[in-house]
Amino acid sequence: MRTQQSRSLVFLQQLGPGARSGYATLSGLEDVLASLYAAGQQAWPGVSLSEDDFLRHLAGCLPTDEDPARALASVHAADLYLACACARGDPTAHAALERHVFPKAAASVARLRETGVEPAEVFQRLRERLLVPEGGRPPRVAEYQGSGPLAAWLRAAAVRMALNLQRTERRRAHAEEEAEALSLPAEAGTADVELDYLRRNHREDFKAALSEALNALPARERTVLRLHAVEGLSLERIGTMYQTHKSTVSRWVSRARETALEGTRQRLVERLKLSSGELHSLMRALNGELDLSLPSLLSKPG
Repeated sequence: MRTQQSRSLVFLQQLGPGARSGYATLSGLEDVLASLYAAGQQAWPGVSLSEDDFLRHLAGCLPTDEDPARALASVHAADLYLACACARGDPTAHAALERHVFPKAAASVARLRETGVEPAEVFQRLRERLLVPEGGRPPRVAEYQGSGPLAAWLRAAAVRMALNLQRTERRRAHAEEEAEALSLPAEAGTADVELDYLRRNHREDFKAALSEALNALPARERTVLRLHAVEGLSLERIGTMYQTHKSTVSRWVSRARETALEGTRQRLVERLKLSSGELHSLMRALNGELDLSLPSLLSKPG
């Protein structure tokens, strides 16, 4: 059994000087900290989380502008305990979140099905976003601070994800319409001459803008795009490498292509000072250049 001093010390060391003085003088701090940790253990007996890890996480979640006693009394300790364990990658905590908390958010997302958003897709994306570290940052579930129920926080995150997917689908539909328009044969005469001029004079601008857009992609998206477009690996093979389903890899590849193409458009507008109509004409003239340029550009170091 630990000493009373050590529990407070672990907690107080994580606080800034201003907040530390307020909590250090709080009557019964040791008992409050012990009860908060015990609440988490009792709610999730199969989840493994050390008291020190919980106390450090708790200290980082407390508001600095609130009365210490009130702040500690309002913490949803059991939910914070589970979120902290999930952020540290505990498989039992992940399973508990899946079994007990995710279903409470399902109804909110199910109502959006009529807009074309599939709940299964939303929660697959949400799992990746909340539970997988990215770019050296801890999983996003670590951002939950225990000021309200974890289920309510998760519902809000799920609805945001659903709405983001809805916007993405709209952009994809627009891009498909644009691609279809670009694939139509050009009218004879002036249109052919104009497209040929744009193609000859701005191909290098397009490649330069595309190269910058590819380099700006997150490392994982750039890598899977290279594995698929340059090295010719199947979605199944890439999924095996990343320990995920091929449908997830397919989304990564599609998102990388869409992001790169949108980034290319933005850079062309900035580089060439194009109007929307001029950009449309240029992208029509350069239809097919994306797939032709990807292998050479992705083969180069980022």
